[in-house]
Amino acid sequence: MDINSQMEYIAFRSLVGGLRLMPFPVARQLLMGAGKFTGQVLQIRRKVVRQQLQWIYPHEDSVVLESLTNLIYTHLGLTVAEVFCGNSETLIEAVKVTPGWEHVDQALALGRGAIVATGHIGNFELGGACLARRYRLLDVVKTQRNAPFDRYIQGLRHQRGIETVPMQRSGRKVLKHLRSGGLVSLLLDQDAGNQGLTTSFLGKPASTWPGVARFSIRTGCPVIPMALIRLADGRHELKISQPLVPDGLSERPEEVQCYLEKISAAVEVFIQDHREQWFWVHRRWKSRKGETD
Repeated sequence: MDINSQMEYIAFRSLVGGLRLMPFPVARQLLMGAGKFTGQVLQIRRKVVRQQLQWIYPHEDSVVLESLTNLIYTHLGLTVAEVFCGNSETLIEAVKVTPGWEHVDQALALGRGAIVATGHIGNFELGGACLARRYRLLDVVKTQRNAPFDRYIQGLRHQRGIETVPMQRSGRKVLKHLRSGGLVSLLLDQDAGNQGLTTSFLGKPASTWPGVARFSIRTGCPVIPMALIRLADGRHELKISQPLVPDGLSERPEEVQCYLEKISAAVEVFIQDHREQWFWVHRRWKSRKGETD
């Protein structure tokens, strides 16, 4: 076992253990401050965040982008607090579902399963837990580099009723879950390198994982764009958009490309409306000719 990974994990669990001894509002305030410190003092990946913001919003005032950058790190701190220190049941009870569950219920009523298309926006971990209370949810996840931490985060998801499958060997299990009428969650806002298809993302070309489109076309299941957004009062709203259906589409490359563009555009809406809650620390466009370098 990698000793560095083990030491990092021990430090993380010790920190979380100490924070959990505190009242949640205190832990939340401390981690919100830690988020600010990470961004403003340590400036971890701050250059990446600013470069991407300036590239996507070239006409935005620099003061506005500086303020937005600070809010992004504050949001990250709040999300860490909710995921690792909060009571997920209490947080879920306060979630507002807009417009309601009817889009998901109607999609699943077709008997082909359904795919939730989302991204690293808002508290996406809590969003999965919220869905798992009502539906059989399979979450396609990216394996973390730190193996002990990966086992820990997978354990948390399983405790919250979420079944998981690693991205690199997800195909067979995803198809089986969909064909049994289940719900599959896929995040499509990470750079896919040479395995992806080039789509427009926030107005710029990006490499996007095509699985969401291909699984939908292959099974005929609907795709439901959604995101769990943090509200100003600290509660959350699960925003569920109109399902997209692959009626008449084949797996010809141009049809997969067009459908993927449509799905990606539906997820982008959440990001444009809540810019401070997206995971800007990830280099979303890194494989597209280094545009943000």
